Amino acid sequence: MLQISKDEYKRKKGIAIATAQLLFHIDPDVNPDQSINEFLRILENKKDLITTTYGWTSGDEVARLILQEGLDTEEVKRRILHYKSRRNLTSRKKHNELKSTVADYLSNYCQKSKTYEGLFDQIQFLPETRINYFGSGIELGKDNIINIMKTLTEQEKSDVLRDVNARIDKRDADNKLGNELEKYLKDIGGKYGIDCYIDEFECVNKHYYLIKVYIGNRGILSDFNGTFLELRDAMAKEIELEAEDKVTCPYCGRKIVRFVAMNVIKNCECGARIVVSNYSVTKGSVIYMKRRVSFRKPVKSD
Repeated sequence: MLQISKDEYKRKKGIAIATAQLLFHIDPDVNPDQSINEFLRILENKKDLITTTYGWTSGDEVARLILQEGLDTEEVKRRILHYKSRRNLTSRKKHNELKSTVADYLSNYCQKSKTYEGLFDQIQFLPETRINYFGSGIELGKDNIINIMKTLTEQEKSDVLRDVNARIDKRDADNKLGNELEKYLKDIGGKYGIDCYIDEFECVNKHYYLIKVYIGNRGILSDFNGTFLELRDAMAKEIELEAEDKVTCPYCGRKIVRFVAMNVIKNCECGARIVVSNYSVTKGSVIYMKRRVSFRKPVKSD
């Protein structure tokens, strides 16, 4: 039963809104320029309950209200046009999400192609795994990508081809820049015996980077605002900090970079054996596992 205000103006508007919502629910392509009688023919004898802004109702109930109190057809028309416009926006958004998801999936596995058909030819080499894109709610895999690609319009196919090639170019450019940075860090880390490698690298723009780098045993996951040269300098400073973390041999006083002692060498120059062991640290209800370095006095041979 509709809960509509008793105020004449609000009540008339409420009936028009409920009418538009029911008409659009029954037929999303309903013609908003129809007469009241034509609207009545659509609504009459429709007894299924449908939720509206003013509560649950049926076409039959709304038809009776229209016969009793009349109908503001201009308000009905305006509302129906609004619902159609909103539906079209939603539809375009879904199509754009579909195009973007398809382009993202293909760019992960395909090479650049001059034609859309060339992308089809590469699908046979795609892995069997499926990927669920939570942002768009679309799941793609080798078994369904072709059928989805066939549903696209010629313009959408052109857009996907362009986007795939652009994403591949972007990925290659990121890899080249990431490799350059990794070599730079390896050269610096090599002076101290510290391993460095980049696990993830993305150049969002020339002043913003997303990076995941391992310096020694320490992982750094960060976004960075600045130029590429500034990023290099920042990562170099992290290596310098890692190199300053040292352990001291109690037998000869030699200072050894902790990473080197834990991962590279087994004995100090004086012969003392380096032992790496695990220990736990409790903070609140959380237990953290850590590693420490100790030295064992060298055994003198007779």
